Amino acid sequence: MRKRSESRPSRPSRQAGDFSRYMSGLHADQKSLTEIQGAYDNLALLGQLLSAGTDISAMRQAFNELADQLLDQLALEHYKKAVRHLDAGARVSIDVLTRNLFERTADIGFLATDSEICAFAEQATLAPAQAAAGRAELEARFAEYVRKYSVYHDIILLAPGGEILARLDGQQAALRTQDPLLGEALSSPAPYLEIFRPTDLLPGDPTPLIYAHRVESTAGEPVGVLCLCFRFQDECQRIFANLLAEDDWTVLTLLDADNRVIASSDPYQLPIGARLESVHDDNGRVIRFAGREYLATTRATQGYQGYAGAGWVGHALAPLTHAFEESSDGELVEVPEDFLHCVLETTHLFSPVLREMPARAANIQHELNRAVWNGNVWLARDPAASHSAAFAKVLLREIGSTGVRTRNIFAESTTNLYKTVLSSVLCDCATQAALAIDIMDRNLYERANDCRWWALNSDFHEALAEVLANSPGNDKVQRQRLTDALRRINGLYTVYSNLILFDQSGRVVAVSNPAYNDLPGKILNAAWVRPTLGLADSQSYCVSEFADTPLYDNQQTYIFSAAIRSPHDDEPLGGIAIVFDSTPQFRAMLEDALPRQADGKPVAGAFAVFAERNGRVVASTNPELKPGMPLMIGYEFFHLEPGASCSNVIIHDGCYYAVGSAMSAGYREYSQTTDGRRNDVVALVFSPLSERIVDADSLQSLRDVAVDHFATRQSKPENAIDIASFYLTGHWYGIHSSQVVEAVDATRITPMPSMGSCIVGCLMYDDQALSVFDLSAILCPQRAAIERRRLPQGDARKQIVIVNAANQQTRFGLLVDQLGAVCDIATQRAEALPEMMNEGNSMIDSLIKPLPDDAERRILMVLSPDRIVQRLGGSKEPARWLTSGTALPARER
Repeated sequence: MRKRSESRPSRPSRQAGDFSRYMSGLHADQKSLTEIQGAYDNLALLGQLLSAGTDISAMRQAFNELADQLLDQLALEHYKKAVRHLDAGARVSIDVLTRNLFERTADIGFLATDSEICAFAEQATLAPAQAAAGRAELEARFAEYVRKYSVYHDIILLAPGGEILARLDGQQAALRTQDPLLGEALSSPAPYLEIFRPTDLLPGDPTPLIYAHRVESTAGEPVGVLCLCFRFQDECQRIFANLLAEDDWTVLTLLDADNRVIASSDPYQLPIGARLESVHDDNGRVIRFAGREYLATTRATQGYQGYAGAGWVGHALAPLTHAFEESSDGELVEVPEDFLHCVLETTHLFSPVLREMPARAANIQHELNRAVWNGNVWLARDPAASHSAAFAKVLLREIGSTGVRTRNIFAESTTNLYKTVLSSVLCDCATQAALAIDIMDRNLYERANDCRWWALNSDFHEALAEVLANSPGNDKVQRQRLTDALRRINGLYTVYSNLILFDQSGRVVAVSNPAYNDLPGKILNAAWVRPTLGLADSQSYCVSEFADTPLYDNQQTYIFSAAIRSPHDDEPLGGIAIVFDSTPQFRAMLEDALPRQADGKPVAGAFAVFAERNGRVVASTNPELKPGMPLMIGYEFFHLEPGASCSNVIIHDGCYYAVGSAMSAGYREYSQTTDGRRNDVVALVFSPLSERIVDADSLQSLRDVAVDHFATRQSKPENAIDIASFYLTGHWYGIHSSQVVEAVDATRITPMPSMGSCIVGCLMYDDQALSVFDLSAILCPQRAAIERRRLPQGDARKQIVIVNAANQQTRFGLLVDQLGAVCDIATQRAEALPEMMNEGNSMIDSLIKPLPDDAERRILMVLSPDRIVQRLGGSKEPARWLTSGTALPARER
């Protein structure tokens, strides 16, 4: 019996059928290919009954092979996109949480040294009765802290003996603890303890996350342990909610080191405590849980500034029956169709196998077209074929129609395949942009918290009260004490370039950064100073605009500030300003959000940007886009509601880029609002799609010339001539069907050096070496060079038409660009070439006038094989073999 967690193989390239039945986006392609596959089976059988070169067995086999490969590739790309979606959810979940918990490790280390907490703990050790009277005041301070840092739900101060001296959550009945964290915290030299297990401090909570640190007396002796209780499940649900759309079947979880679920976006499907199989494969894997199959992937955290968390991993799953619903191409809705085709033509996203598929489908069509053309030539040339002509005409029309359908179906299916690959990149860009802005919002939330909490520091308001009572700047001892305090805080919170303390006149009292030691005593004139001193309460703060400031070496940054108030009358005594070290911090955020390759390295050429709503750059990983520069891209990337995102394809710097953008929405209590004004920031992630661009007109010129009613025969007029037509240098030519042997593949040419511009080589046909001519240089010399570059000689569209001349005594080949129709032409439509157009050496025998209803008004020019022989024989080209036999003389082979 297999274990519940045992998984079955799921390599899509080998078992595409195992997944394609779940891929609704694949079903239309499967149906179309199956229908045409049946047509090939029928036509191959019928073609063997008609001896007119209509045996298409080889083409049927080529079609079947290509159809199988196409379906496998479609299934693989749908699978890969689904895995990328799961991978992003798993990776972002654990990385965002890890960044959040990194901030908590600094919080506990700083709060454990708070002077009021230390004094209370020391007093409780020496005089418990007196300390008890101050418990309510300390718990009020705890409440003030949680009002700022709402990621915590409880704060607990423990005595060395385990008694609870104070705690924020008064609903908890516990009076003491037996948890070993107490002894660990009292004896550990570590800067923090991170505890994630059931504890008597939080009974009934199966997933408590506590950060603990010892509290020391003024003499450095341990007098207690401080515990910060993190809102673990609340935070995880916030992360999951940001990543999952309402109709998304994905379930996001976090697993501990034993692969047990510690957080789940859907606890009804995957409950907390359930043990799952981790899937660290790059390609994901199918696992089973509770009798249901899931496509799953697991990702470890990248860590942040050396912090890697507790060994947890992100684990994303989707029921196999719904895992591929995310692989639709909704990301491409806003991309114009002609622009999209230009991108698909030039992008480097596709492997050689994918790139070759349209060409292979075209080869099949050209093979079918040639079979039909040859069949129609046979019908026109062979009087004995009249007994089977009706059957042959129907069969040839069906073969021709099948060729067109083959080309169209493969074109549509491969385009769908290309779109799936491209939409996956767009989806990845949008996901990474959302990650970048979420990281920024969360980071700035912490900055707003820090300045407000530090403004409550008793040392600061006491010092500023003394400054207010005395002459500012005279007490060097006091300034040094404040400077040391600021530097100690800055040492714990390294995301700041400087911490600045100023009095109610805006005069700088102390700074943390020695590079700005000239600031104390100077007046701050920044626009945020007065509003800071006028803030209403301790919950309020100011944040500057993102602008150049002398407080950050004349670079652009945000400065957060809060008022420091008198504990007696709540009047402002001054303020604290914290200068965000924006350059390295924003760059680190953006680098973490860059799209990644399978090996974890950033996609080459990808870059990320923070910008304001007006397009002004805030930060960028692209050295060409400096802060303050305008980002000149579409309006739609910036005109977004808070928390909204979009993706599209643009032209940037001469290349196509996939771009995802996401607008800031704030985090918890923090929002990008200054004095009632929104200061929105958008994150943009750019991923290169090509190294060049192409316009739609150029792209159209690269496609096949459309031939109406190709390979069909209309009802034959009473007096008619049969013309086998073809295309050469964009013009329509033909030869009487009676003079045509058949068309063959041009790849069979053997090049012949030093034979002149008209002879491209020789061809072995019926055990004879025939010369092959390219008449383009004679018929249309100006366009010949262009056509040679556009349609190289090895292009599958080129064909060789074998022709008889001189009463079938001479045979040679003509290299043509494409085969046309074999036409029944009414005799009266044929006109001899006008004398003014005939200099005696023209190879054109007659002109066929267009029909009155022919919108294109095309003229069919009928070539004469005999005149071709005369023209080339009279030229400087070596052609004396043309009238003497079918093979080249030995010395000319």
